[in-house]
Amino acid sequence: MSKSKWVLPSILALCLAACSSPVTPATSGPPSPSQPPALSLNHVPLYWFAPLNLEKVGRGSVDYVDLFAPDSDWNEAASHLQVFKLYGGWAETGPFSQLKQAIQAIRQRGLGLAFEHGPLFPDATCGQYIEGFAGEGFLKAVQRVKDAGGTLDFIALDEPYYWAHFYDGVQACYWSTEKIAKDVGNMILQAQEIFPDLIVGDIEPVTGPADAAAYKVWLETFRAVNGFDLAFLHLDMDWSNPNWPSEAIQMEAYGNELDIPIGMIYIGNGFDQDNATWLATAGERVKRYELEAGGHPDHIIFQSWNDKPDHVLPEGDPTAYTWFVKTYFEDRSSLGMNAETVARNLALNRPVKDSREIAGNAGSHAVDGDSGTFWSAGDDAPQWIEIDLGKPYDIDAVRLLTSQYPEGDTVHRVMGKGAGADDVFHELTRFESSTEDGQWLEFSPTQPWSDIRYIRVETLASPSWIAWREVEVITADKP
Repeated sequence: MSKSKWVLPSILALCLAACSSPVTPATSGPPSPSQPPALSLNHVPLYWFAPLNLEKVGRGSVDYVDLFAPDSDWNEAASHLQVFKLYGGWAETGPFSQLKQAIQAIRQRGLGLAFEHGPLFPDATCGQYIEGFAGEGFLKAVQRVKDAGGTLDFIALDEPYYWAHFYDGVQACYWSTEKIAKDVGNMILQAQEIFPDLIVGDIEPVTGPADAAAYKVWLETFRAVNGFDLAFLHLDMDWSNPNWPSEAIQMEAYGNELDIPIGMIYIGNGFDQDNATWLATAGERVKRYELEAGGHPDHIIFQSWNDKPDHVLPEGDPTAYTWFVKTYFEDRSSLGMNAETVARNLALNRPVKDSREIAGNAGSHAVDGDSGTFWSAGDDAPQWIEIDLGKPYDIDAVRLLTSQYPEGDTVHRVMGKGAGADDVFHELTRFESSTEDGQWLEFSPTQPWSDIRYIRVETLASPSWIAWREVEVITADKP
């Protein structure tokens, strides 16, 4: 089904030439400021890039602003993109000179300009310091883009429906769908007074009761209340849900039904230990959704809100974010975990047993290479998980990534045994300390442990239900 009705006439005029043929890759730097290429904002799929700026929140890419230098090395990656998204807080309060530089550089590359921002206002009873409730800065950020000489093409709303309707923690609002739709619609109209051709859509997390069916209700209610549609819906997936591809595909079906584009945000995990792991995790999600599940999102968003990747440049560096974007278009099947990582981690995708597990958090999730998923026993200590490595190996290290709330004192021991019928588990090492969620516990013996086929991780004490995000067993044999 065509999804072009949200593209406004003036933008269609800008697109006429650019959308009839693929974007031409840049070869010698961004286009001349005097002759920027036409925008191609109705490209399908529409590709967005939204790295995180370190300066605003104290985490993100240290070279973010270098993206906007005249000779910055990401021409191939940029040639495939249509939209660059800023974070609304940076657009609102970041250095004005940098904002002007970014706006100019983004336009010179022929990219549309977007930002992400919360549109709702807290009241006396709820919404204070809650995501989505940043309305006091929303229009300020829009106006600041105009003051900097920019034209804002898109706003992606920062999860207003989930946080105002489903969230049940401190300062929860539990507002009706109709009220949220009305408040959001009013903010959109005010923003369009500043930029009449502004396209405004939504980002929402797909998790728990906020599933695909719930967001169909949200889109339908927004239309009924306001008489116009949200221009798109970008999905912030709950990667811990093993059925997330099915939820996303169902959301695509609802989008087709309502004629509203659905977008997928690809991102790594906040727990990923380094840039390479973060990018590999994002790549595995690309492959699982597009190559395995057959997903066809209308928008594809390369984004980070984690403290990774540390660098966006240069695009030739396999640990830089622009390399990931470039490689997605060159050969997305090559994204994800590399052969060396797979070979070194003996536990990866190996058979497991456990003392118990709860639905949706099977033992296999502790050895799937994705720290967004986890095994949970759903009960207190003592509990265990056991991995069959397939045959005896010499083992150089074990690495355990906690899934634990609340934090506190824990005792874990790593046991090993060989393949013989008479072999018994013996303790290899023990971890006794105060631990918290997302913490890596690592141990390497002075000499490798020899002839080990089975590894068992036993938790003897913890203030939390027993769970692990990842259990890694590193071979002493170099691949």
